[in-house]
Amino acid sequence: MYEINKKSDIPLYQQLIHEIKKRVDTKVLKENDKLPSESEICRTYNLSRTIVRMAMNILEQEGYIYKLRGKGSYVSSPKIYQDRSEFSKFYDDMRTLGKVPVSKILYIKVKEPNEHIRIKMNLSEGDLVFKLIWIRYGNQEPLIYETIYFNYSMVQGIENMDITAKKLYDILADEFGIKIVQGKEMFYPCKITGSEAKYLMLDDGELGMKVERTVSYGNKILEYTQSTVRGDRFVYMTNFTGSLKK
Repeated sequence: MYEINKKSDIPLYQQLIHEIKKRVDTKVLKENDKLPSESEICRTYNLSRTIVRMAMNILEQEGYIYKLRGKGSYVSSPKIYQDRSEFSKFYDDMRTLGKVPVSKILYIKVKEPNEHIRIKMNLSEGDLVFKLIWIRYGNQEPLIYETIYFNYSMVQGIENMDITAKKLYDILADEFGIKIVQGKEMFYPCKITGSEAKYLMLDDGELGMKVERTVSYGNKILEYTQSTVRGDRFVYMTNFTGSLKK
């Protein structure tokens, strides 16, 4: 199954990783396929258990495989590639992958924001926000824990709408005449803990990505969103043009 060259200068565990990745990327090994056991790979290619285990641990860390206790190793679901050069479209990305996008609301309320959110959104004392916390799913797999704040003066009545029926930005455009054209995002790695880890079905302390989005409309800040993204499922991409200086 795997091509291992013991005369190569490339470490054996790296060769094994490369071969498994190649078969996953070319779909020779498909989602949820079971891999041979570590002992089988050891016997077939005369590799030590240490080398095979090292390769498998790295593949698991990189999200290519997952392990079930007492059952073995399996091919993970394909990575979700999102182009963050433009406003991300969760529903569209899920549909492209053949997954069913679902958003399950945990919390929804019109309220006064705390000082941190008030500063982030350049709001005054007494201004209200529409706060939404939901989990974004693809085929019933939890992928993103998201907390959204909208300047309520710009979306009054949104709390009475079915916001899971269609894309949120479509609701803004159709119901409030707001078409998003300007915003910024910041990304940084994090450890996912507490309730976020629970809702994303992760072990406490697993690695993920924090995304902070600020969206302007006219001379006001319309939206401030904090997202916690599963690091084992997403790959973010950006596009750029023009001359590069190094």
